[in-house]
Amino acid sequence: MATDILSKSPLFKETPNEYLEQILRPFQSFTSYEKGDIVALQGDRCSALMMITNGSVRCDMTDPAGKMVTIAILKAPDILAPAFIYATNNFFPINITALTPLTILAIGKESFSRLLQENVKMLDNYLRMISDHTQFLSDKIRFLKFGTIKSKLALFFLEKMRNTGSGQFIITESQQALADLFGVTRPALARTISEMVDENLITIDKKQISVLNPSALKHLCI
Repeated sequence: MATDILSKSPLFKETPNEYLEQILRPFQSFTSYEKGDIVALQGDRCSALMMITNGSVRCDMTDPAGKMVTIAILKAPDILAPAFIYATNNFFPINITALTPLTILAIGKESFSRLLQENVKMLDNYLRMISDHTQFLSDKIRFLKFGTIKSKLALFFLEKMRNTGSGQFIITESQQALADLFGVTRPALARTISEMVDENLITIDKKQISVLNPSALKHLCI
């Protein structure tokens, strides 16, 4: 079992590897996918905890008109839709597609409930994950629905600064992936990035972004 990867999950925070392997041994149900495979479709029932142990996925949401918006890119050891396992209507709200060769550990709802009941620390970690996930979705709605492309980029760069602890960071996403994330076209995104460079808000060297004026970025988010 890939305990080194699993131990990095917020769900298993402060859980020794030896104990983690012991409690998860009965649940060694792994499924493999190839790049491009559909892992779950919007509307499929979410009846198990599904944790990525290798690879990455793209999570998209499609409206009735067929417009698709990328909600998130997840990688090991992220969990797919953790907040929906215990929902009354426990259906995936997103389409999940493998971006790379992928392996997923699945733990059935009843088995996962027993794990939480037997491990108070794991229960605390799970509740914290759900709270963080709710906050992420709230921020995502605000991110997609409000503000200009420039304000969305400003917020994105500020979040990167906060996560990395530096005004210089690497953007791993392609421009198309960012455009999908923001719900805009790639040309519109490219124009806005160029404007931010011209306005001396940021500089770009290949995929490295340097924030020159954090205060101005914060003002754009107001």
